[in-house]
Amino acid sequence: MLHSIVRIIVMLICLLLPVAASAGIFDFWKDEPKAPPAPAPVNLPLAAFKIGEVLDSQLVERLGLLEGPAKGYTLIVTTPVDLNNLEASSPLGRQMGEELALWFVQSGYKVQEIRKGRTVLFDPKNGETLLTRRSNLLGNENVRSALIMATTYSQTAKNVRFNVRLLHAATNEVVAMASQTVPMNAELRTLVAESSPVSGMQGIPGMPGMSGGARNIGIMPSVGTRLP
Repeated sequence: MLHSIVRIIVMLICLLLPVAASAGIFDFWKDEPKAPPAPAPVNLPLAAFKIGEVLDSQLVERLGLLEGPAKGYTLIVTTPVDLNNLEASSPLGRQMGEELALWFVQSGYKVQEIRKGRTVLFDPKNGETLLTRRSNLLGNENVRSALIMATTYSQTAKNVRFNVRLLHAATNEVVAMASQTVPMNAELRTLVAESSPVSGMQGIPGMPGMSGGARNIGIMPSVGTRLP
């Protein structure tokens, strides 16, 4: 009798197991799905890469191109400056400038780096970048077809924010903008702490309203530049 009962129980289990499996009763035994890996932290090279992609995409759309790079334009990369002190940069700003220049060179752009002189100015009130109106510069075809990269950065306790503009040299029109935030760490704190004035702090002769220097009209240089 007992043997028969055991046999019946075994048969019932064999019949019910497939039904239970198809109903998902035993799903709790399966391994839980693994969470996707956390994205890599944003660093200076990655931030520059993302900024370059955004600027290139905007240029392609703005200029009506099928794809980048923007042929026939010279990209002038200037030294990024501290938003809170437009007369100063730092190793952090210069390193970001190098990373941005690297991305655009590798992407096929004709790039020039400008570090001296005082041809590009930054108006802290309006946030506009201006070029000297000297006729000998504006008559230069290299300037007429140039795009100026003007970059500022600001820092908080946790992040550094980079804002980048591309301006058409002949018109001062902003043709592309992008920004990226990089988490602050010990390495970046070291780089940003060593700020220094941007070179070339003398007035520009021949620029209307600037015979006494940029300070008379509230304009401070954001970068050191000397255009071809």
